[in-house]
Formats: sequence, C-alpha cells, structure tokens
Amino acid sequence: MPRASQLHLHCPAQSQYVAPVRHALTAFLEALEFERQSLEDITTAAGEALANIVEHAYVKGACPAECYFDLRASVNRRGRLCLDVCDGGLFLERAPLPGRGFGLRIIRAIAGELTIDTSSGTRVRMTFDCKK
Repeated sequence: MPRASQLHLHCPAQSQYVAPVRHALTAFLEALEFERQSLEDITTAAGEALANIVEHAYVKGACPAECYFDLRASVNRRGRLCLDVCDGGLFLERAPLPGRGFGLRIIRAIAGELTIDTSSGTRVRMTFDCKK
C-alpha cells in the first residue's frame, strides 16, 4: 500500500455534493485495493456523516460561502484508514425522532473507532482496518 495515500476534498455543504464525494472516496479506496465489503461500509459511514452536515450543521440563512464540509482520508503507519468528515457548523446532540436519527448509530456500528470533536466546528473521525 502506498505510504502517501491521502485524499482531501472540500465542498459546499449542499446535498448535490454528497454523491460525488462518495464516488471520489470509492475510487480512492479502490486504488488502495480495499475489499468490496469494507469499501461499501466505509462509504456508507462517510455518506451518513456528510448527510448529517448538510442537514444539521448550519443554521438556515447562514452565508452559503461559509457552509462547507471537508473529507480527509489517509492510511496511517499502522495500516489503518483514518477518515475525517469536518464542518464549521454546530453539533447538536438530539433525541432521535421516530424513524430518524440513525446516522451516528450506523457510523458507530461500522467504524472500528469513532470520535467526535466539537471544539471548532465538528470533526467526526472514523478509523477502519485496511482489508485487502
């Protein structure tokens, strides 16, 4: 696996950018020869985090130029994939609504590790074993 395996994408926090970012992540993981199931799990977790940003991170009426998301993926020295999904908005812990609120639960079920940092915007960090 290449040592400098990194992907960084910065996009407006709008729903039409979620699918292209997932496709770019898929291509990145395919280039690293991830097995199909791991690839699908990782892109599902990333998609959930991105969808949460689009739906929840920014207040209505916020300046669109200030509403963004970043996706960063890299393989660390221990051979684990680190995936960060970040925004400059607010993280609000909410009680799940009936039929909603499964995003973080899905991510927790898929990721080997999950941390959420809300000190400056929100950063959801997921780590996954690199399975080839």
